[in-house]
Amino acid sequence: MKLRKFIAVFLAGIAVQAAIYLYLDQVLFAPTSDFQIGGTNQQEAMGEGTEPNGRSFYSYDKRFMATIVDDRVTIYEAGKKNDPQRINLHGRKVSFFEWLPDRNLAIFATYGRDRKTGKYGVYIAQYNPIYPDRELDTPIEDAPVDSKITDVAYSTATNVVYMKLQVGDNKYRIYRTDANYDTRRIHVQAENIGRIAVFYDSDTFFYDNLRTGVVYMFDGATSSWREISPSGNFRLIGIDGQEIYIAEMNHDDKVVAAYRGRLRVGFKKIATYKTPEDFNKITLNSMHEASEKSDKMEKK
Repeated sequence: MKLRKFIAVFLAGIAVQAAIYLYLDQVLFAPTSDFQIGGTNQQEAMGEGTEPNGRSFYSYDKRFMATIVDDRVTIYEAGKKNDPQRINLHGRKVSFFEWLPDRNLAIFATYGRDRKTGKYGVYIAQYNPIYPDRELDTPIEDAPVDSKITDVAYSTATNVVYMKLQVGDNKYRIYRTDANYDTRRIHVQAENIGRIAVFYDSDTFFYDNLRTGVVYMFDGATSSWREISPSGNFRLIGIDGQEIYIAEMNHDDKVVAAYRGRLRVGFKKIATYKTPEDFNKITLNSMHEASEKSDKMEKK
């Protein structure tokens, strides 16, 4: 009897959780048109270089949801569906959008010609729906016409933001801004840049050179840089805490192995792929699984 009662309570708990989620998704946050919902890694789910128009993004605690359509961003708050916040982009389009993983703060990038002045501009913006009057909109002063920000890396503890600006086919620049709105271009050792990342607690930036297969580290405090990947052809997978994950590529641009490392420590191989994998299928979640398997094998 006790077992049956336990199972009944367990199943009831699951049913309640499912009902709450369904209520949030279908009632409190139901948009007025059909949108796709971004995943945990929102920018990765969008696909590098794609436009986020027609998508919706939940904040980390699901209190807020942002929908992006053409030149308008609309923020919905749970329980206040009929009173949304609308961000005026002045005719510009959104090329990047992401909620921070630990707070209700949105980071997004816009580009295009101003509806009133006709001047072309590229902007990085922060928006806090709890304090909507404190919207921060920072221009990239020397951004070429038709350029746009396609990726952003944010250090949550230091409020430093790195941006990847596309200026042509397979041609990118890196810009940096901080809490003092000091926005400047960072001259890096690459033009065809893949992924970018930054430590959450320090101004330490990472990027890769797709042409040469080298992963670099840039210290924002000293403006110094160095190569961190082993000899070979590598790409940056991502950063988790102080752990750095990189992928070894073959001549067909497929992943043949994955490595985990730390600064001043080096890298060790955590996975080998008998059948080479597409790089876009290699995620931080899969790296966590590979790390666990590798660590277990070492303990045996």
